[in-house]
Amino acid sequence: MEHFLLQYPRFLSQHTALRSRLSALAITTLNLATLLAASGVHPFWQPTVLRLTCAFLRKTGQLPRL
Repeated sequence: MEHFLLQYPRFLSQHTALRSRLSALAITTLNLATLLAASGVHPFWQPTVLRLTCAFLRKTGQLPRL
């Protein structure tokens, strides 16, 4: 899961977009806890982080496989 969400080369453009959007929110720690549970993220931004993670999954076409 970590490789898929953070490193899988096939989804480089989606990774870049996700990192860019999170960086705009001053979220620079990208790991499973951040992306899947918004752990360590200010409560105000938690729903946004989870929406961005779901958008990433939809854009990769992999959401149904999870």
